[in-house]
Amino acid sequence: MGNFQKLSKSMEDYLEVMYHLEINKGVIKGADIAEELNVKPPSVVEAVNKLSKMNLISHEKYGKIKLSGKGIKIAEDIIYKHITLKNFLNILDIDNKTAEEEACAMEHILSNSTINKLEKFTEFVGMHIDDGHFTKSFNYYKKHNKLPDKAKFKHSY
Repeated sequence: MGNFQKLSKSMEDYLEVMYHLEINKGVIKGADIAEELNVKPPSVVEAVNKLSKMNLISHEKYGKIKLSGKGIKIAEDIIYKHITLKNFLNILDIDNKTAEEEACAMEHILSNSTINKLEKFTEFVGMHIDDGHFTKSFNYYKKHNKLPDKAKFKHSY
């Protein structure tokens, strides 16, 4: 993940939506951005102008919007953070809808270093989750606020 100038949450959201539109529809249209972000078209125009001045996108007046290489990299970094956070929250047994909403909020404030550590932790847990002991022990701890006895650990909770 690269070190880029700090963007506002709003500008990051615009880049993320533009990236998904370009990938999924092959074209980025202002109306689609407005619909995805639930904003009015003048807000999209303002954001497009700001992102264009930062060389993160190019656009033709009332025409095509295209992410620059730098814009794509930032969007991919935001998406990486989002996916990492959502995976981490899913391990904590957070429901998908809540995990999605909270990952979206957290992706804008956590450092790359923190995200990288959460990703490593998530990978580590994933390696041990198949034997069931980690999940069972964690669920027992959530319910009883203490670790299970070693003898109980071999049984279902």
